[in-house]
Amino acid sequence: MEGGVAFFLLLILAVVVVVGGIALYVTGGALLGSGDKQDAEDGDRPVHKRPTTPVQENVELVGTQRDDER
Repeated sequence: MEGGVAFFLLLILAVVVVVGGIALYVTGGALLGSGDKQDAEDGDRPVHKRPTTPVQENVELVGTQRDDER
């Protein structure tokens, strides 16, 4: 009997996967809404502010620090 229950659960899982795949295919992968489409229609890109604090202006990567001891 346990084999029948496992087969039934696999069948339900396969149906859920197939329905989800069809839904993703039909909607173009956007199941949750069209929020991105509304932003893209504006055509304006965001303008970022220039760095104003010393922390933002003086960024040093690992291995490229200035040698202040010389």
